[in-house]
Amino acid sequence: MRDKIIRINWNKPILIDEAIDSVLSECQGLYYISRVWGDKENSLYIGIATKENTIKKRLSSHKRKWLYKYRGKIYVRIGEVIYPKDADATIIKHAESAILLEQGNVFFENTSQTNTYSYTDLYRIENEGDIFELKPKIRMHEHEEA
Repeated sequence: MRDKIIRINWNKPILIDEAIDSVLSECQGLYYISRVWGDKENSLYIGIATKENTIKKRLSSHKRKWLYKYRGKIYVRIGEVIYPKDADATIIKHAESAILLEQGNVFFENTSQTNTYSYTDLYRIENEGDIFELKPKIRMHEHEEA
């Protein structure tokens, strides 16, 4: 059986205010929040946005609700699903769930979806670009129960 593939291109990190003002934040996709304190960068959160609840809206909400408590500089990598071309909210949710199941311990601000992947389709997630702590490939088939 061939894997169903979701390919995500992650942009270079930019400061959160620049990300909120960016044209890229007007769309749906994924976003990856990290913090730089001193000379060390730490991953904080990975999230998704839909056409109705854009990256801009999500980042603005996070900034008001919990990101302000972190010292240092807050950076965002915006992830664009480049395959499949017609990615919808379901595909984006698959990608987030797969990343969190595989790497949930990296994103300590994510409190859900770190222990289960509840979708019927098993995907291979391919991360490219500035992936920082993300694995380049995640195969959900490896998590399938025998």
